[in-house]
Amino acid sequence: MVRKKDRLWEYVEELNGRFKCKFCERDFAGGIARVKSHLSGVKGRDIDICTKVPEDVQAAAYLAIGGPNKKANSVSNLSNVEEGKAILTSSPFLSKDMQQTTLLDLCKKKDKSAVDKLLTQHIILNNIAFNVVQTPSFIRFVNGVAEYGSGYKLPCYSTLRTKLIPDSRMEVEEYRGNVKKSWLTTGCTLMSDIWSDMKQRAFINIIAYSPGGAVFMNSLEISKDRKTGFYLKEILSSTIEDIGPEHVVQFITDNATNFESAGDMLIGKYPRLYKTRCAAHGIQLLLKDIYEEVDWVQRIIDDAKSIVTYMYKHTIVLSLMRVHTNNKELKHPCVTRFASNFLMLQSILNVENELRLLVASSEWRGLDYSKKEIAKKVTNIIQSIEFWSQGQEVLQALEPLVRILRLVDGDGSTSGYLYQAMEMAKEAIKERCGNNQARYMRIWTLFEQRRSDNIIHPIHAAAAFLNPTYMCSENFRENREMKDGISFILENLVATEEKEVFMGQVQLYRMKVSSLFTTTSMTMLKTSHPRIWWDYCGDSLPILRKYAIRILSQPCSSSSCERNWSAFEAAQTKKRNRLAPKMLDNLVYVRMNTMMMEKFNTLEAQDLEPINLDKLRELPENVDSERDWENDPLDSVNEFTDDVMNDEDLSCRRRRRMFASKKSLRYYSRWRGGVPAGYRKRRSVDVEEEPLLSSLSLVDLEEVPWKPKPSFFET
Repeated sequence: MVRKKDRLWEYVEELNGRFKCKFCERDFAGGIARVKSHLSGVKGRDIDICTKVPEDVQAAAYLAIGGPNKKANSVSNLSNVEEGKAILTSSPFLSKDMQQTTLLDLCKKKDKSAVDKLLTQHIILNNIAFNVVQTPSFIRFVNGVAEYGSGYKLPCYSTLRTKLIPDSRMEVEEYRGNVKKSWLTTGCTLMSDIWSDMKQRAFINIIAYSPGGAVFMNSLEISKDRKTGFYLKEILSSTIEDIGPEHVVQFITDNATNFESAGDMLIGKYPRLYKTRCAAHGIQLLLKDIYEEVDWVQRIIDDAKSIVTYMYKHTIVLSLMRVHTNNKELKHPCVTRFASNFLMLQSILNVENELRLLVASSEWRGLDYSKKEIAKKVTNIIQSIEFWSQGQEVLQALEPLVRILRLVDGDGSTSGYLYQAMEMAKEAIKERCGNNQARYMRIWTLFEQRRSDNIIHPIHAAAAFLNPTYMCSENFRENREMKDGISFILENLVATEEKEVFMGQVQLYRMKVSSLFTTTSMTMLKTSHPRIWWDYCGDSLPILRKYAIRILSQPCSSSSCERNWSAFEAAQTKKRNRLAPKMLDNLVYVRMNTMMMEKFNTLEAQDLEPINLDKLRELPENVDSERDWENDPLDSVNEFTDDVMNDEDLSCRRRRRMFASKKSLRYYSRWRGGVPAGYRKRRSVDVEEEPLLSSLSLVDLEEVPWKPKPSFFET
């Protein structure tokens, strides 16, 4: 019996051992098997898939190569091809429901709602935060599975534990090796912080930061030890020895006395190391001082907080506000991030007209809530001309400081720009002070105090002097602070045998000798970061070049690196996983460094370019995503029953804060559905330990996953 010719031949042109697709008009070698693979949309048999094949033909080819059920497909036949849909006809192996399913829906898996339901069940059953679907790693995984096709099989638990995670560590080690090589030229900055959980267990993490990337060095639980400066010094000294003392340029601290003491002892032990304070923390403290000590600023910010608190307290009020503002949201003030007051006020002023129309509308006046005292207060504030005019004045007063925070709170080598940015802010405040001395003199005094105590170090003035872009600008003015900064470098960082040569080359740079400032180097001032400029153009001044690169490669704050890890969450991972110690170390180490590797791979090109301080005013819209809000709407849940609870409100951090007070448990019970507080009390510990994200969950592990802390201005 002659075998019937396969019907899929009609979609290609036979070419004597080859075939030409009638849809994409490409020709390939091979027979019907390769024709099916080409038309099916499934990669296989070493042939490209057709991108122009109609859906009904693609579905038929998909079934022909195996489809979703090869046995069922082998006894089914195709018929009723009409309007792009092929219907499965009767077969003893197919159910009635299967026969009624279109091939297109069956083969192409077009039932998105069913897939979405599977994802929802996975998130709910494994206690995963909703925002996991927004993470790049999850999106890449889903896209990878879709590209691979239906043949993808998940690795088993054993493979994941014994092969894939150790393999990931090898990749991380390669990244760490490349970063360590960069330390030979740029050196690195040592950063550290201590976190405490709700059980008062303390953990310390240590990171080495450089233009080549950040490396997670170590994590230790220190609950059983006294967190004295001497003890911290011993921990940090051990890490410095691992890195190599010659590679550690800077140690950044906050205002904690134990870290200050540890930093002083480290300088005594490693004389080529210098200690600075976190500039981002200093700016936040300055903004806090201004809020607390300048009455007219505090009054406007408090009024703005009242507006935000009331608008987000009740569902009906919030819905009405969103209608009038076209779904524009107001920013919320954060308890510990005082620049959030600026962004909150800015978001309100951006919708001034909309809010005015809101409180004047009949819908607003018809609300029962509008009869309450707080509503009347908010209405008066919004209708007040003084609030809007003085609000603009507050923004103008704080904007120079927030621009500096935008600089140092980001990622990259910023030491060569901090001093210049502070000088620009100083001039802006001085100008306003000249126009209204009584109003701005207190801000000027607070600025000068924080500038010298918490922000500017002599090394920053020296870095500004060594920044060739600033040196060649019209605004450059050499001053006493810059000379003191160069003296600091000479006395503390430069080797004895290099001191004379160093100062000689400083004078040549200061004189802008032609051998250094060539046409090429002048062009690179506009295109390259100062450390890149020195690396490429500084050959004629080798000693100065070496120290300039190391100083200009360092950051000014630890906040950019703190966002990459949470010592608390990493420690919780160790506490809650039921794995061997070696596996735990692998998991934490890989998680931390993988996140850093991904982030710095995307920022590598950015750190090669100069920073334009004039563009720092262009602030992104979103405030800190931790939402450590003041005047939280949850604080009034016992007063009203229609309080706002959106997805972000259900984060683990929010619930931990709710349990901090005695009455918060009652609030949480109401959110859970009105169950009496006493009934839910025994559940409080379970709730507060819910994991945030499971980027590396291991089937039966009950772990607290790690989530990077976003930038204050990160969108």
